[in-house]
Amino acid sequence: MLLASLIDMGFPVEELEKQLAKLPVEKIGLVVEKVSRSGIRCTRITPKLGHSHVHRHLHDLLELFRAAGVSEAVYGRCEAVLNRLADAEAKVHGIPREQVHFHEVGALDTIVDILGVCMAIDYFKVDTIRFSTLTDGYGTIQSAHGVMPVPVPATAVMIEGFRHATLQIPTELLTPTGAALLTALGEQLPDNWNGTVCATGYGCGSKEFSEHPNFIRAILLETGSGTGMQTFDTVLLLESDMDHVSGEIMGDVAGVLLESGALDVSWLPLYMKKGRPGYRLSVMTRVEDGTAITGLIMRHTRTLGVRVQRIERVTADRRTTAVEFEGTSCSAKECSFNGITFTKPEYEALAKIARNKGIPVLDLMDAFVRQQGK
Repeated sequence: MLLASLIDMGFPVEELEKQLAKLPVEKIGLVVEKVSRSGIRCTRITPKLGHSHVHRHLHDLLELFRAAGVSEAVYGRCEAVLNRLADAEAKVHGIPREQVHFHEVGALDTIVDILGVCMAIDYFKVDTIRFSTLTDGYGTIQSAHGVMPVPVPATAVMIEGFRHATLQIPTELLTPTGAALLTALGEQLPDNWNGTVCATGYGCGSKEFSEHPNFIRAILLETGSGTGMQTFDTVLLLESDMDHVSGEIMGDVAGVLLESGALDVSWLPLYMKKGRPGYRLSVMTRVEDGTAITGLIMRHTRTLGVRVQRIERVTADRRTTAVEFEGTSCSAKECSFNGITFTKPEYEALAKIARNKGIPVLDLMDAFVRQQGK
């Protein structure tokens, strides 16, 4: 349904079919049709597959996406979604991530979903993905592991910390793949949103319910000025001074906060009472994430308090893109501010090229700047 909504919004299904044809698996066909749900014209996509149900590991699925020849940006998103799924399954089953067998997740239709959604994000040049309240049904379903409660355990792990509502429909509505796509690539919206609506799309599945319409709506929204001119937005600055934690703990806390949606994390050494060395932890976060991020700071540092300031910031307009560099496609950010434009390569993309060539990342950064200046 996520993929169908993006196709309905304008993502060419032919682009997906070209990449699927490159996968070293049985032929995958796609049937795209228009149907009606509650009077709304929606797109429904149905993969046409064989009867093979191979159980794959994480590295098997990543190799499939590599074989499709997708860009680094698309591959990176696919990898993030699969890692999210694997981590959830590993936690549920109490095994290392590398040992997770993907059952339904390893099926070809789910490979289609992940690849298609990540390609569509790249096609629309989306910088930020946001989603509303996550909803699911209730009861139980039959899975490869047997009878499972709704939400199924892997989904329940992935939606921890997110707003969730239960609809009075006795079936699964939010699958692990859907939960992974949203929570790995996006962030949850506050109750209101602002911007210029550029396009909309409606995607549906095969199920129909009398109580609720069964479709997903995707909205392509321009939230910046569109001209690269100076704009302000409001964020929270959370700070706490601590003299009871080590540098190792501070580094771990930074990772937890960034993975949970913090915009920026930094810390400074300082002297505290009785001449004790300590740290000032500074965390920037969206207003709607303030409560959750504050709770993580308190939990992982055991600090006695957090100072909260509402501040304004100025940011450059940006979008994710790909540039040809050193004979490969390199993911980068194209930025603009007050009429000035510049492109910054993603560090991970440069680091991978540097490892392959056996040269310092700094050398590649200099070369990238020279190439952009030509």
